[in-house]
Amino acid sequence: MASRMDVPTLLKQKGYEELDRIGEGAFGRAILVQSQDGAKMVCKLVDVSRASSKELRDAVKEGTCLAMLKHPYIVRYRDSFTEAGWFALLMDFCEGGDLTKRIDQARRRRQPITEDQVLKWFTQATLALKYIHERHILHRDLKPGNFFLTKNGVLKMGDFGISKELSSTLACARTQIGTPYYLSPEVCEEQPYAWPSDIWALGCILYELCALKVPFEGKNIHHLVQRIITGQVPLVPGGYSECVRLLCEEMLDRNPGRRPSAEDILKRPEIQIIVQQLLDEAKAAEGPPPPKAPTFKKGDYVEYHSATHSDWLPAKVIKEEPGGKVVIDLKPNTWMSQEEQLQKLRHRKEPPKLIDRSSAYPRCGSTSAIAGPSRADGAGALNGALPSVPRRSGSARSLEQMPNPSGMQRSPSAPAVAQGPGPIPRSRSRSVNSRHSGPGSRSSSRAPSPAGIQGSRGTPKSSSRRFSAGGLLG
Repeated sequence: MASRMDVPTLLKQKGYEELDRIGEGAFGRAILVQSQDGAKMVCKLVDVSRASSKELRDAVKEGTCLAMLKHPYIVRYRDSFTEAGWFALLMDFCEGGDLTKRIDQARRRRQPITEDQVLKWFTQATLALKYIHERHILHRDLKPGNFFLTKNGVLKMGDFGISKELSSTLACARTQIGTPYYLSPEVCEEQPYAWPSDIWALGCILYELCALKVPFEGKNIHHLVQRIITGQVPLVPGGYSECVRLLCEEMLDRNPGRRPSAEDILKRPEIQIIVQQLLDEAKAAEGPPPPKAPTFKKGDYVEYHSATHSDWLPAKVIKEEPGGKVVIDLKPNTWMSQEEQLQKLRHRKEPPKLIDRSSAYPRCGSTSAIAGPSRADGAGALNGALPSVPRRSGSARSLEQMPNPSGMQRSPSAPAVAQGPGPIPRSRSRSVNSRHSGPGSRSSSRAPSPAGIQGSRGTPKSSSRRFSAGGLLG
């Protein structure tokens, strides 16, 4: 049997300073303490000086189980220890007090709690209950005094001092403990109970939030038990929606098999809307996600921020490894971690390919023509890279402007040539109109062949077949 140590001395040895005594009862004490790093916590101390070794082992196991619970609507348990006749549980401190305090305030003001607030707190409590039930844990003492509020009004389930971890989903607890006003009928009748017992207690809390009083009352414990077992189940007062009334009625069903589970409650459309609102609020409170480090691969063109130059310098990744580290050509012997890459590296576009303009732009005085892109380079390789070139040269325009006394009709694209005496043909028609032929209109093979017509195939066989009579007669 362990002897008890003075509480302030015990807390000081563990590195905690006592700030205030929150409560005290048959279980022990609840003290507001401050750790060495300045964090405020609640230390719940239970007297185990007369406990057996088995009870002490169970208490340690209980503390270990509670420390594993991590949920936004469950009070976070930080530490537990058993020493000098005390079992201590340390949990986060909620500045807003408990739900009992809020119900008492509304009752004194005679002002009911709004349905939006009731459903928000109820949804947060149901989410927490679903979390512990999925881990085979019964709370077994759900009541407004065991739901705490943060300074922002967020509800958190706490005080698991008498919770019971189940070995399987079919296991049942038989211990008759808990606050009498929230005991389920099966507990009052000393029958085995499981998850529906916590649902009954949560239904009682939902009714109390709306009516500002407990659903079952009695002059003594015996009368209270009879009212819970056989009394009429009260209805939610007016002013609340059908959804709230149906929820309370189904949760306070005396048949445990007909009560909805926490998961069933959360699937209802009205509750789903509130769940989505809670998710949006949680994301907004967390703020934007931290920036993700970009990934770089070997061969990537990047820019490196140089502290020496106070500017971004072009670089290229020359090495990489699976861990995310890279090496750039500006620092060929240094591996850069992802944290350093996030601050000093960023992607850049691949530099444009250099164009060889030596053949495209001939030197001054050169007579070489401007060559177009080859088929190997592609039709659009130099599209827009070269200036437009006029079809006619300056010499061609000057020749076209010269007088043409002979009346020769010259194609703009054909080069001008000096013509000798004699008639100049105007047409290349093969037929000769005999009606316009005179005695002197015989064809002559000696007529000079224009250079523009002759081309590279030599002299035509007969010029008489190329010229019309109209061209000869003028």
